[in-house]
Amino acid sequence: MPRKFFPAIFLTFALALLAGCDEDVDQRPVSENWQRIDASGHILSPGDAGPHRCVFDPASGLMWQVHDAAGGRHDRDHRYTWYSTDKHRHMSEPGLADGGVCEGSACDTQSLVEATNRDRLCGHDGWRMPDREELMSLGDVALRESELIVDQTFFPGAVAGEYWTGETFRLYPESAWAVHFGNGLDRADLKTEAKAVRLVREHAPAMETD
Repeated sequence: MPRKFFPAIFLTFALALLAGCDEDVDQRPVSENWQRIDASGHILSPGDAGPHRCVFDPASGLMWQVHDAAGGRHDRDHRYTWYSTDKHRHMSEPGLADGGVCEGSACDTQSLVEATNRDRLCGHDGWRMPDREELMSLGDVALRESELIVDQTFFPGAVAGEYWTGETFRLYPESAWAVHFGNGLDRADLKTEAKAVRLVREHAPAMETD
């Protein structure tokens, strides 16, 4: 069957990039107060060179999955098709089950979420797919000239490609939103496409920032 095409929708981290040229814009790194979390859920001190499995952002109250290059469930090279049995999330088009390339679970977004919660990554369950706003919050205008718009000190396994969000594109339910970590742009693509995934969970109330 011929593949259905539709206009790519780019909303924009680009506006934030333009705003970055304004001298009045806060130029502090987005990652300034982020914390590295080990496999047991403990915060690593800034001087601790030990490996971390998650990142906590006190400003948003969100904890993020970190990829690695050592194989296993959270390998940076794994790709997943978008899939959900939640009708409120998939809006009549659940996507494609087990259509990606991975190990440790079926290679779709719902299976990864379920497996990660069984594992209690970083000592916690409650892992889920992020929405667009959450995923784009990791982007930093200070890195707009770099290969990646995320801080690789905290996300060393990040790739300059698209990451799925948990949001279906309402005007075309066969597609869902993704965010590109190389340029910060978001667009809708077919759920049958295999992409990277970075899971998130609510960890604590967001703190007040100046």
